[in-house]
Amino acid sequence: MPLKSDIIEKEYLQVEEVSHHLIGELRGNDTGPLIIGIAGLHGNEPTGVDAIREMMDLLKPYESELNGTFVGLKGNIPALETGERFIDEDMNRLWITSLLDKIRRKDRELLPTSERKQVKDLLEILDPLVIRDDDRKVILVDLHTFSGERGMFSITQREEAHIELLSQLKIPLIFGIEHTLHGTSMDFADEHGHIGFAFEAGSHGTDEARQHALAGLLVLMVATGFLHASTLPSYSDYYDYLMGQVNTLPHKVRFVYKHIIEEGDEFEMRPGFKNFDKVTFGDWLANDNCGKILAQANGYILMPLYQKQGNDGFFIVEDCS
Repeated sequence: MPLKSDIIEKEYLQVEEVSHHLIGELRGNDTGPLIIGIAGLHGNEPTGVDAIREMMDLLKPYESELNGTFVGLKGNIPALETGERFIDEDMNRLWITSLLDKIRRKDRELLPTSERKQVKDLLEILDPLVIRDDDRKVILVDLHTFSGERGMFSITQREEAHIELLSQLKIPLIFGIEHTLHGTSMDFADEHGHIGFAFEAGSHGTDEARQHALAGLLVLMVATGFLHASTLPSYSDYYDYLMGQVNTLPHKVRFVYKHIIEEGDEFEMRPGFKNFDKVTFGDWLANDNCGKILAQANGYILMPLYQKQGNDGFFIVEDCS
């Protein structure tokens, strides 16, 4: 069945709350992969929405030559409008099977938080795409940015299909963190037998992050067979740009440590830490109301928190290439 019948002509897209999540779609032939790009699950991360729009504008003239379908979605619309990470709760921690079941069964107006209402609206689009009874390849990429500086990376399952695909992007693959971040959108994709991953493209609101996300999406399109490299005349420029950005970064790292922030901790990261800075056990990384927070392992620091919302202070990872 053509995908356009599954999305554009569905009655639920006549519902304003649902249709607002749809950025758009690119339709090639129906034999290639279905790629779903979600951005803005955190409202202070609009860069991915811009990158998806730019990518779709680039590829729209070549739509008839594409091998598959791309669907672009916006996540937390109220939070995007206010520029806050979330309104009531973190939307990217709600993709747990039991919670999703409750959200589906409950009337929208009875859901207790803004984020659960947004998830319910998104599921109207996502369920027919992700919960499938055929063998079509589905890939869900969740675009994010971070409050620290430098680099980009992907968070994914350490499974052969994930590694084989994402290794072609050459960006650092982070293994193990997914087990500490429960209820993410990639869990939803993986739960139904598909490839789901998060692409952390750069610092919040920067042009560099937008360029990383755009180039990463285009390289992903070629890696999946959705786009032939020769179809887009400027593709080599995007590929070369991405390779130039990642050539000094480790290729594969694994999770070692996460600093958890609890309510009332008054956590404050020390200034100047950037992604993939090397740290040594005992280094002074942050402060809270109990005093100095010291590194509990050797490795690279990842996602140092320089924003008020969020309960992950920082991660430490080590090379496993």
